[in-house]
Amino acid sequence: MHRRTVLAALAAGSAFALGLGVPAAAAAPVKLTYWSGFTGGDKQAYEDLIKKFNDTHPDIQIDYQLQPWDSIGQKLPTAIASGAGPDLATPDYNVATLQQYVANGLALPLDDLIPQVGEGVLPPAIVNSFSVKGKLYAAPANFATLLLYYNKDLLKAAGIDAPPKTMQELQDDAVKLSNGSGQYGIALADNATIQMWPILIWSDGGDLIANHCSALADPKTIGTVEKWAGLIRDKKISPVGSTGQDADNLFAARKAAFEINGPWAAGEYNAAKVNFDVAPVPIGASGKPVTLASTVPTIVSAKTAHPKEAQAFLAWWLSKATQAQLATAAAYAPSRTDMANDPSIAANPTVAAFTAQVPNARLYLPTEKDFSKIDTGIFIPAIQSATQNGDAAAALKRADDQLNKVLGCK
Repeated sequence: MHRRTVLAALAAGSAFALGLGVPAAAAAPVKLTYWSGFTGGDKQAYEDLIKKFNDTHPDIQIDYQLQPWDSIGQKLPTAIASGAGPDLATPDYNVATLQQYVANGLALPLDDLIPQVGEGVLPPAIVNSFSVKGKLYAAPANFATLLLYYNKDLLKAAGIDAPPKTMQELQDDAVKLSNGSGQYGIALADNATIQMWPILIWSDGGDLIANHCSALADPKTIGTVEKWAGLIRDKKISPVGSTGQDADNLFAARKAAFEINGPWAAGEYNAAKVNFDVAPVPIGASGKPVTLASTVPTIVSAKTAHPKEAQAFLAWWLSKATQAQLATAAAYAPSRTDMANDPSIAANPTVAAFTAQVPNARLYLPTEKDFSKIDTGIFIPAIQSATQNGDAAAALKRADDQLNKVLGCK
């Protein structure tokens, strides 16, 4: 056979057809595009895990594309609907956003995931929040609780020996640590953030929604917001109208003594060389410990050409080894129920502290299909009105009426 003919056949991957005994070219790996919003202090932990997956799975490769959360929120629904979107994505850090993707047929039911991960392995709160009509539509990219971060140097300088254990102590310390010259007792964000205000409300026995109706006009809810809003306005314990990034920047710059935040912030504060530690969120008037649970859903596009490979990646992500690495690197609690005694958790005090709060953690509006209307359209404006205009009761009563209309509750 002419040499040029042989070379052409080899280039076409048909050597076996020519009887030469040379293996055909290997099939190209399946490439999955993944849009993610993890651009904060935990960014490196996610990138390292994606690299590990790609290094150990030559048949499946993840093209990991980081984008701001608001960019993903704007572009993702249209991109998936048009068939030009990613195979995998984190639609939002707010769990309830998943409901919209399911309702619009944009998320794939993950029928293959539980058989690979195991029955009963995912925390019930995650399964309940990520399921619609008995079908699972997302996998947790992470699972976190919030703790009270505190600057040890600022507390020591103010003569405070230990972090507060009660909300009253936190309020007193925040006043003491605010000097009116750029140092604040606490960085308390109210928008573009993982919610902090619901924790304050829950701790005193109030709520946002109870029995499918608004609880914003509940005296306990109003009392809590009045108390904190007054301290912000009158005692300047926190800047007014802070975003989550504003609050993080203040703590990183040693301009705030306290902040309620999740494990993703630890890397940023370590990099800024802040002398900090974490403690449980102080207990309020309810007498019960409570904090916020946070989990970001990862969906598989309903238009993906590779559903099995996408779910295989998610199963790997939820494996014990991967969850142990994520917990160690970013201080997240594992997204599994069978790792409480894992040595990697016990060996890391920060991870152990966040994991210990799992029983006390609640998700924020986890299944409200009108999440955005409630969060950015009703709750955040009510808090901002209370802190800026001074009439918390009036702001919350207006919000109560608005929320009941959205909920269909009279």
